[in-house]
Amino acid sequence: MSTTVAPALEELANAVDADALLTSEEDLREFRDPFAFATWDDYTASAVVLQETVEQVQEIVRIANRHKLPLWTNGAGRNNGYGGPAPRVKGSVIVSLRRMNHVLEINEDCAYAVVEPGVRWFDLYEAIQAGGHRLMLSIADVGWGSVMGNTLDHGVTYMPYGVDMGMQCGMEVVLPDGELMRTGMGAMEGNRAWHVYKRGLGPTPDQLFMQSNFGIVTKMGVWLMPYPEVYMPLWLRVWRDDDLGPVLDTLRTLMLDGTIRMVPQVINTVLLG
Repeated sequence: MSTTVAPALEELANAVDADALLTSEEDLREFRDPFAFATWDDYTASAVVLQETVEQVQEIVRIANRHKLPLWTNGAGRNNGYGGPAPRVKGSVIVSLRRMNHVLEINEDCAYAVVEPGVRWFDLYEAIQAGGHRLMLSIADVGWGSVMGNTLDHGVTYMPYGVDMGMQCGMEVVLPDGELMRTGMGAMEGNRAWHVYKRGLGPTPDQLFMQSNFGIVTKMGVWLMPYPEVYMPLWLRVWRDDDLGPVLDTLRTLMLDGTIRMVPQVINTVLLG
């Protein structure tokens, strides 16, 4: 361990619970790129912190500032095809938000939920079912991934709100200096429109925190949908490459006139298998 990192890790250990700072090689193995060779150490972390509260995230950011320590943040850390939880800068401290995994609110009247970054698609689905809510969510391919992480990384899902971050409404963010910011109507204390109206008074900064390192998002509103009376999936097989053009022309027309409200996929047989 670098002598310059050791003082920072000592402060981090005091900022979180006893089992929330991981530094051993065995513990850190889980936070590597799962597809990297075991001997590669290009993207290895010096430590992982598994905080559980917003206040702990704020303190971690302040400690990192004091020691000029790079942080690498992830929600579930399960986006394995893109490197998993591994940091891009060797020696970074991974801020793993897995333990911040609470569904804080489900509002059936206005069809939204409020989630922490460690909430997986599985978790939100199960919370909706457990509460008996007649609601559904637009879900990504891999259910073990972070709802918030998918949105912040410009991920897509396949239901009507699934285009990019279309279902996001209102964030709470820990800024690089450790201060707390709420976007949209959340900037006004107790404003009940925080998760139903995306704009605020003045500029809307939500995009600053998408695919960026300008802050750590600790809460986010997620738009849900009323459970439909009828839902019909459709698979269309196209055997010739020359048929793809007419298929896409037809899909475009059906999407623009509202016949199809979902997000179609076009995949080949290798990917389907």
